[in-house]
Amino acid sequence: MTIKYSLREPMAPGATLMEKFQTLAELGFSGIELTDSSTANFADEIRAAADATGIVPNICSARSGNRLLDARPHERRTAVQSINDALTLCAEVGGVGVVFPPLIGIKMGGGERIPDLSPLHSASDLEKDLLIEILKRDITPHAEACGSRLVIEPLNRYEQWWPCTVAQGVEICEAVGSPSIATMADLFHMNIEEANLAEAIRAGGKHIANVHLADSNRILPGYGHTDFGPALNALSDIGYEHYCGFECRIPPGDAKAELRKSMAYLNSQLKKR
Repeated sequence: MTIKYSLREPMAPGATLMEKFQTLAELGFSGIELTDSSTANFADEIRAAADATGIVPNICSARSGNRLLDARPHERRTAVQSINDALTLCAEVGGVGVVFPPLIGIKMGGGERIPDLSPLHSASDLEKDLLIEILKRDITPHAEACGSRLVIEPLNRYEQWWPCTVAQGVEICEAVGSPSIATMADLFHMNIEEANLAEAIRAGGKHIANVHLADSNRILPGYGHTDFGPALNALSDIGYEHYCGFECRIPPGDAKAELRKSMAYLNSQLKKR
């Protein structure tokens, strides 16, 4: 497997979107994960930069989508619209999908959690049932129509209550039952939650549509103690064909040199069996 590297927009050196795309092309990247520019207002600029450099805007972000499971209906409606808008943009610029961590906007972002109705239903049970229903009714039809997918992002327990593992992301995919719903492997969060990174990836298999890279200390791979070799080789084993995106800090100094060094380090780990 040849790793297709991607970089989150704020990490990319450059003062403008075009400069960021140009820098990534110079460094040997294949994609960029759009964050600040992930709106329809930037669509023409994104397409122009992609056409000029060959860099694929592989991931989009729903700018107001992180409160899909908020207890307040108006927040949920806003989130649905934001996610669907991001799915439309992602399809228009040729991306893979829209990353969505279901509960970070509630736990970390000051949202209002659904109340616990035990012994009838716990808050967690209600959140899980509500997510599946909203995905089936309000998001999957739009994703299928525009040809994009929503990528469920498991995070560690300190950032969201659920999902926290790749297996829990797969559960959502299978409960919805649409190819427009996928999950991902974030090696930083997996390093906290998974007993075995490689086994979790192999079990996730075809449902994995994105990968995030960060070492154990949330710095570029090569600066912590995460063993990337088994995880990368597991991606090769499942025939993973999408992007591996850096989502971490770059050490002080020459950012371009550090990014090149980290990619070289990961490529060397992929060869280890």
